[in-house]
Amino acid sequence: MSAEIIWGAAGLTLILADVAFGTFFVIFLGAGALFTSALLWMGVPMNTTAQWLTFSAVSALGVILLRKKLILWFGPSNEERFEEHKGQTVVVVEDVAPGKTGKIKYRGTEWQSATTGDETLQAGESAIISHLDGIVVYIRRK
Repeated sequence: MSAEIIWGAAGLTLILADVAFGTFFVIFLGAGALFTSALLWMGVPMNTTAQWLTFSAVSALGVILLRKKLILWFGPSNEERFEEHKGQTVVVVEDVAPGKTGKIKYRGTEWQSATTGDETLQAGESAIISHLDGIVVYIRRK
């Protein structure tokens, strides 16, 4: 199989992966691979080192110059991303006392949690997510 086909297939696969996951990162790796493939297809003589350098340079430039703009244009804001969690039910794994953190289980993972009220939530109790602040999930009694 020729190098331009390999680079082209890799590029398309990476771009499709980014469309599926929405990272706005892998798409630039795909663009670098497609650019390298296009140069080879047009007959530009490149050894393996030159191919990898071209791929790396185009990918890095894309990330540096365009990633933040794409996220601003197409990505959800932090507020929108966290909004989906509000009102969801969680299970307290480790007591959550006012002014202290504990742990909850949400979507199969344990999270650091704090309470928005002035009462302790006990392990095993259900609670509701009120908001997120960084990596801390704030909960209230159900």
